[in-house]
Amino acid sequence: MRIKLFSLFLIINCFLTSCEKESKAIVIQRKDYHDAVDKLTEIMVHDIFSPPVASRLYVYPNIAAYETLNQNSEDYISLASQLNGLETLTHSPETDKVNLKLAALIAHLNVSKELVFSKEMMTVYRDSLYNTWKDRNSNEFEIAKNYGLEISDQIIAWMNKDGYSETRTMSDYNIYSDDPSVWQPTPPAYMKGIEPHWNKLRPFVLDSASQFKPKKHPQFSLEPDSQFHNELMAVYKVNNEIREKGNDSEEIAIARFWDCNPFVSVNKGHFMFAEKKITPGAIGLAFVKSRMKLLTQILKKQSLLKPKLLLRLLMHL
Repeated sequence: MRIKLFSLFLIINCFLTSCEKESKAIVIQRKDYHDAVDKLTEIMVHDIFSPPVASRLYVYPNIAAYETLNQNSEDYISLASQLNGLETLTHSPETDKVNLKLAALIAHLNVSKELVFSKEMMTVYRDSLYNTWKDRNSNEFEIAKNYGLEISDQIIAWMNKDGYSETRTMSDYNIYSDDPSVWQPTPPAYMKGIEPHWNKLRPFVLDSASQFKPKKHPQFSLEPDSQFHNELMAVYKVNNEIREKGNDSEEIAIARFWDCNPFVSVNKGHFMFAEKKITPGAIGLAFVKSRMKLLTQILKKQSLLKPKLLLRLLMHL
């Protein structure tokens, strides 16, 4: 009887053991990062962020991912103490057990969620990935998650000190002048000036927004043969030529591609409506992806880059 019971126990134990799902390593590919950025772009278009704000939405999640991936790297340099206000990050000492690629992606998702209005869209996307990773290897996932959140929470704290929140309550760009040289909203949409206080945000590597000042624009003048008048008439002439070609012209297609407004006003007689579209900030991601490969090669095995050198490097990519 005891032998039968023991045999039955062995059979049941073997059956239960065989039914347990074997944990497999979680492999993160380049496409997984691209998909995360694409999801951020999708939400960005849905939430209608302006191009300047879009640049902010892209940069912080990628900094978080980079820092998570390379805290103890011998090949890549941390951006701490190179970007304004970013101090050395604290993290768990045992990183050899962490799936750093997974942790970096989790850090990216965590920061992205804090930057968009429609947080539930990012949360749903994040949770679907969490479930997949947890089902594949719950232990590996939890270790990576804790590490990724540990780094990204510090990036969020640094991000929240860049002055962006304060500019949300500042006044709009208003016109209280009849001076014809002053910019004014134009019909039919009369859209406001975009981000008039953007220069008050903390720069990443510049000492201030005034470090590189553009050349002064031509002095306003409607006098024939003045520089301003000549440039004005050149634009006016080109505009009329494009109108004659119609809305299907190549010039209109190019203009629509580079139009920086995600919120486009369309007018049909007395009927006005808005369309959403991707901004050049997001269009440029395809270009940025190729340039990032070059950037990582340059940063690899280099000594600490000085801020001015890093800025020049980024400007020439």
